[in-house]
Amino acid sequence: MPDVTVINDLNEDIHVAFFVGVPTNWKNHLKPGERWTTHLASLPLYFEARSPAVTDTPEFSHDESMKMFATIGGACAAGTASVVSAGALFATDMIAGIPMVSVPLMAAASAGGTKYGTWGEGGRKCTARVWVPLWDQPQYSVRMVGDKCVLWDVGANRVV
Repeated sequence: MPDVTVINDLNEDIHVAFFVGVPTNWKNHLKPGERWTTHLASLPLYFEARSPAVTDTPEFSHDESMKMFATIGGACAAGTASVVSAGALFATDMIAGIPMVSVPLMAAASAGGTKYGTWGEGGRKCTARVWVPLWDQPQYSVRMVGDKCVLWDVGANRVV
């Protein structure tokens, strides 16, 4: 598992996390100029930095990850159940039951997906998709480029 380093090049504390669907590795209150190194699986990951200065911005935590997992897991289960039930009702010539069974399940799936997508958005400073190759030990910097907060690949000297 490669070591990945994140450097806070902002003038404020930030919460940072790498996601595999939900936050799996995080550091809250990364101070300006501070470095955080973690071991990550060599997978496509999602990165997020949040500002603790924004009111009601949650810290990354095991509890938050489990709530996010339950939300998106429930949404996926409801969406799957919606499609399977619609197919079963159609196959058994009970088409009239589709609006009563499948539609509410799909609405629940949609609501869960919406909730998942807005988690922590009020304090979200920047996000990025990253691939951590097995043979690399990348360093990323959270910094401002113009008026936008970005994740910067230090070795490649470019925005991720």
